[in-house]
Amino acid sequence: MSLKNTFYQDSKSLYSAQRLLFPLTFLLFLSVCFSSCTVSKQPFNPHKKYSAAQLQQDYKLFQGILETRHPSLYWYTSKPAMDSAFNAGWQLLNDSLTEYEFRKILSLAVARVDCGHTSVRVSKHYEKYSDTVKGKTTFPFSVKAWDDSVAFISSIYKNISIRRGDIIDSINGRSVKYLLDTMYRFMPADGGSLVAKNQLLSSGTYFGSLYTALYGWQKQFDISYTDTAGEKKQVVLKPLPVKTDSLSAKQQKAAAKKEKISKAERLKNARQLEVNTDSGYAIMQLNSFSEKLQLKKFFRQSFSELKKKQVNNLIIDLRLNGGGRVDNANYLIRRLTDRKYKAGDSLYATAVKSKYNPYIHNSFWVNLFIRANTSNKNGRRHFRYFERHFFKPKKHNHFNGQVYLLSGGRSYSASTMVLGILKGQPHVTIVGEPSGGAAYGNSAWQIPVATLPQTKVRLRFPLFRYVINKNLPHDGQGVQPDVYAGTNLEAIRMGKDYKMEQVTELIKSKR
Repeated sequence: MSLKNTFYQDSKSLYSAQRLLFPLTFLLFLSVCFSSCTVSKQPFNPHKKYSAAQLQQDYKLFQGILETRHPSLYWYTSKPAMDSAFNAGWQLLNDSLTEYEFRKILSLAVARVDCGHTSVRVSKHYEKYSDTVKGKTTFPFSVKAWDDSVAFISSIYKNISIRRGDIIDSINGRSVKYLLDTMYRFMPADGGSLVAKNQLLSSGTYFGSLYTALYGWQKQFDISYTDTAGEKKQVVLKPLPVKTDSLSAKQQKAAAKKEKISKAERLKNARQLEVNTDSGYAIMQLNSFSEKLQLKKFFRQSFSELKKKQVNNLIIDLRLNGGGRVDNANYLIRRLTDRKYKAGDSLYATAVKSKYNPYIHNSFWVNLFIRANTSNKNGRRHFRYFERHFFKPKKHNHFNGQVYLLSGGRSYSASTMVLGILKGQPHVTIVGEPSGGAAYGNSAWQIPVATLPQTKVRLRFPLFRYVINKNLPHDGQGVQPDVYAGTNLEAIRMGKDYKMEQVTELIKSKR
């Protein structure tokens, strides 16, 4: 019997059992509802302190879950070093702490795993609180980070002395190097990749959010910087208070619904094809391989259009692509590759039996998926289909021209797979910076969330270890570009897309 049929049969039996259990479960649900209807909800208090005993209980669970279910806990950090990191966190739990303080301790330990798919999240109560808290302020500027440098990009304030591309030297007396070194310690990334961490810090509000998480809300920001002429200057920026909405809950909901972008616009923002027939190339913007983006339909239409318009040069921008469904990534690869390939050399999870399963969301269904699609070998659950199956190029509307893949620190997971499999083929050129995802492999595929019972802090972690290319060094480095195009300060100051310009120049030079 095939794996697919086996999974279907198991699911069918499970469904029958659920039908028998449903009446009993429903009665139990009603009894809980009626028995608790008189209990009034207490408002969430972010300053609530949890006892050392409560924190230690959650910390034991946190460590136990990672040690038993994370497939690559010791990939980049040795067991003695990881034990030392866990120990260091344990030593800080001798007194009561708030959720915020506890999360910082957990984040330090998680960052040592050097896995971009493992992270600590706020509790749901804290998340709701932070969305509605009064007196909240907005971090007043965004930056571009690379190496040991941080450049000013933009601010919520106009008519200020600091300009786009000016180099920030310090913020509130802390040097940029000190700030970066501190922030890196709290940021998870495959193999500890600084390219990935710098790209995250350069993304939207990430730098400001992490700064606030580490140092709290600031009354003002004293910025020392060096302008384009090389002169040392200073500027003071104040956070902008977030206006409290006086509308009723019903009015707020209606306003939010009105502001939502259409489905078509959302899809266009995530993936689109622009054909420039005069210049002889097309640009495919591909920011995700998510299942919600109707990518297979998009790919069919796009490659049909490329063939119809006889486009010979295709630029695929993966710089913002954090990954998604592997079958979507495979669908793209098969229209570009000139040879058959395996999705990876190995793919496996740890044993599904664990005393920590009750704390993992949807653990029953997650474990059922693993059991139905993997087989046991030496205590590991191997996904044999992906380890053995060779995918062939798709003949219909196959793209036979030159392919240029734009990569960077936010190219992760499934996009790293695309880069790794296509790299080295004669008609493929990778331009930009190394991918944020490790070229050798990563830990992903199934990524559940566990909730710690005392503080309700959430832990996100992967269940499968995925080796893309076992012949590469296991050093955490991303897929290396064929043509390196790093950060260009002049391009930052001018607001130009330096990497895209490099690609178009390559196409022009070949023509």
